[in-house]
Order: sequence, then structure tokens, then C-alpha cells
Amino acid sequence: MADPKVNGLRSIELNVFNLKDSAEFYRKAWGLDDVKLTNGAAYLRATGPNHHVVALHEKPRAGLAAINFSAADKATVDALHAKITASGATVHSAPHDFPGEAGGGYGFEVYSPEGQNIRISSDVASHSDIIDDPSRPACLNHVVINVADHDKQLAFFRDILGFKLSDNNGHMSFIRCSANHHSIALAESQGPSLNHAAFEMHDFVSLMQGVGRMRLAEHEVGWGVGRHSGPGRNIFSYFVDPNGFAIEYTTEVEQVDDSYPTRMGDYWQAQPLRPCSWAGKMTVPTKWMAEAMNGITIEKRNASCDDVISEKMAS
Repeated sequence: MADPKVNGLRSIELNVFNLKDSAEFYRKAWGLDDVKLTNGAAYLRATGPNHHVVALHEKPRAGLAAINFSAADKATVDALHAKITASGATVHSAPHDFPGEAGGGYGFEVYSPEGQNIRISSDVASHSDIIDDPSRPACLNHVVINVADHDKQLAFFRDILGFKLSDNNGHMSFIRCSANHHSIALAESQGPSLNHAAFEMHDFVSLMQGVGRMRLAEHEVGWGVGRHSGPGRNIFSYFVDPNGFAIEYTTEVEQVDDSYPTRMGDYWQAQPLRPCSWAGKMTVPTKWMAEAMNGITIEKRNASCDDVISEKMAS
């Protein structure tokens, strides 16, 4: 196979402090549905056909566990494995059958240059039913990760996994593996962490219904509601989950093809400024929202948990 590549974003996996509380949040407030609950993990679906869009694993430390991508078929999985192995990237396993509780399928895991666990698979189970509730997320739209070495991370996704660069606004690269303007964005930072995960809503009305549900559950908006003036041009509203992960409702993300002209920082910085939000003073993230997007909130909570564990071991 000449040029194997991934062809879509499937789901995100998170290590969480308290599985019961986290699953309840994503179920009742965020709007996902249970697929499978195990002793240490919860798999939750959106309204679309993907088996699950979020997997939660109870661990002593919270963090990004994996990002799951799709490949067209088993032959593409095998070709990608060979290509990635030849590149010298750290491959966790040979292609194999995945557990049924996670939707099964055939694939393998590879680590990005900064250690993110990337899972690539085909033939994963899907749901035959579409849940008729536009107030809830339809799928996982994109994931943004903070990176210390932007160029190495970009080369990994573009040259090895087959992503294409849609735009770079001067401090973030937006890369795609489908018609979606970006399935991954790489934000320049001091170190690797999850910036945010964005869940697609059917339209603007649906997004506002989701925001309303979150507000009724007493979760504050950290940024938005608004429309990004930069790459992607999507409508957004950001929140923070009980662990400290930044999450987003989004809609109207730009759809592109190979005719789309890649634009770099000079272009975007020369564009006329306009407010990124329609909510009064919230044209930029709140301080606590920015800390969550920079991975600071998770690290503070992890450090606090480490102190508790150390105290227990010492006593």
C-alpha cells in the first residue's frame, strides 16, 4: 500500500480520579450514554454511530490515556504499522484484535514523540441506532494537545500518520485526517498535556441546549458562547469536567478538501480582530479555564493526590 493513513477521529480515553462521579457527569450533564461499564472503566457514546466517544479509566493520577483513530480496513492497519515501525517511532504492539468491551476491532498502539498513546484500528463495532436528541453531542469532533516540541509532533502526525496541515495561526497547528478542518490541533506549550476535547453538536440551537443543560447542572461556562475568528471558524462553548479536563461543545466547524489553501501565522495575525465571544466580557477564557486548557489544573490535582498517597505510605 503506497500511502496508508488514518481517516478519522474515533474517541478519547481519560484517566480519572473517581470513575463513578466522572461517568455520572458525562452521562447526566454532558449528555452521553452508557455503552459498557466495567470494574475500572466506563465507555460512553454520543448520539451518532461510533461505539463510544469517551472511555474513562479510574487511576490514581488523571491524564490523557489515549486518542483513538480509525483506518479504512485491516490492510491499512497493517500497512500503517509497517510504515510507523520503519520510521523508528515507539510502537507498543503488533496489530491484534481489541477487547469486545471497547468495541473490538483490529489495530495497534503507537506513542507520539511526546508520549501520547495513539491507537489506530479498523472494524470497530458501531451502533445501528442514531439517538434522536439534538441537545446532546453527536460525536467527538477534535482534540487539542499541548506540545513542547511542535515540529516533531507535527512531523509525526503529518509524515507518519498521513494528516494534512490545514492552518497554523502562529502558535497552534490545525491538522486534518478527514474533511473536518482539524481532528487534532497542536498548541505550543511548556510540556505535553491535553488542552481540550471538543464534542460536535448538531447546530447552534443544539449547542445552546447543551449549554443550558450544563448551566442547570451548575457548571460554569469558562469561555463562550462564541465563534472562533481564526482557523476552523467554529462556534464554541468551553467547560471544565470534575477532574480538571477542558471540554468543548462545538458546531459549524469548517469542512475542507485538498483545494483548501493552508494559511500560516502572518495571514491569521493580519486579519481584522473581532470578539471571539458573544457573552459580554468573556472574549478570552477565564483564568480557571485557561489553567485547565494548559494542563495546570490536572497537574495541581495530581500533585495533591501524590501528597495524600505519600502521607499514607509514610504512616
